[in-house]
Amino acid sequence: MKKSFVSAVIISVLLIFLSTGCSSGPKRQMYINTIHNSCVDSIEAANACILNGNYSQAEELLIKARTQAVSIDNYDLLLSVSLTHVSLYLSYNPPLIEKAKFYLEQANHLVGQTNKIEESELLCAMSEARILIAENQVQNNFKTIVDKMDDAKKVFKNKPYNHAQCDSILGDVYRLSGNYKEADKVYNEAAKLFTDNRYLSEIGITWYKIAQNHSQSGNIKKALEALNTAIYYDRCAENSMALGADYYIKAVILLKGSPSDANKNEAKKSLKHSAEIYNAANRSELAEKSLELLKTLE
Repeated sequence: MKKSFVSAVIISVLLIFLSTGCSSGPKRQMYINTIHNSCVDSIEAANACILNGNYSQAEELLIKARTQAVSIDNYDLLLSVSLTHVSLYLSYNPPLIEKAKFYLEQANHLVGQTNKIEESELLCAMSEARILIAENQVQNNFKTIVDKMDDAKKVFKNKPYNHAQCDSILGDVYRLSGNYKEADKVYNEAAKLFTDNRYLSEIGITWYKIAQNHSQSGNIKKALEALNTAIYYDRCAENSMALGADYYIKAVILLKGSPSDANKNEAKKSLKHSAEIYNAANRSELAEKSLELLKTLE
C-alpha cells in the first residue's frame, strides 16, 4: 500500500511538472493551413504558366487549386482561382472572351462570402476592365473604368502588386483612347512598382506596353529603347513567350512608315530570332507567324 501511495504521488508530481513546464511554451495554433498554402502555391504556379504561355498546364493547376479551395470551404481562394481563370482565357490569341466572362460571373457571386468584400469587388472590377479592353469596348466605358481603377488604387495603396496592375490597366485604357502622354505616365508608374517589388515577369510585360504606346504615338526611337528594356527583363525572367513577342513587335516597329534598308535588315534578323525562340519553346504556330511576316520582306 505504501509503495503504491508513493508511486501515485510521484506520478502526480510528474504530471504537475509537465503541465506547468508547458505553460510557458508557445500555445498550440488554432488553425491548420497546409491545404491553404498548397492551394496558393498552385495559383501562383498557374499564373507563372500563363505568363509563359503554358495554358494547358495552367488549367490543370487551377483545377487542382479549385478542388483544394472547395475542400477547406475557403471563398477567398475560390475567388482567386476564378479570377486567375479570367486571366488565363484573356491570354489566348485571340482571347476566349465568353469563357473569361463565365469565370468573372463566378467570381462576382463569391464576393459577398469573402473576408474582404471591398477588395474582392475591386479585384473583380479589374478583371472586368481587362475583358472590356479585350473586347475593344474602352470608348463606351472609359469613365467607368478610369473611376473604378482610381478607387482601386486608393484601396490597394499598400499592396504594390494590385496597385501596379491598376496602373497597367489605366495605361491600356489611355493608350487605346489615344491619350499617349497619360498612358506613358501610368505605365511608368506600374513599371516602377513592379521593379521596386521585383515582380520580374510583370516588369517585362509593362515595358512591352510602353514600347507599344511610343510606337502608336509615332516615337519610334523611344519605342525601340523601351523594347530593349523589355527584352532585358524577359531574359531575366526566362520568359520565352514574351521574348518571342518582343522580337516580333521589334520588327513591326522597324517596318513602320517607309523603313530604310538598315531597318528592314534589322527587322529580318528580329523575325528570324523570334521564330527561333518560339520553336525552342514548342510554339510552332507563333514561329510560323513570325516567318510569314519575314517572307514579305524577301
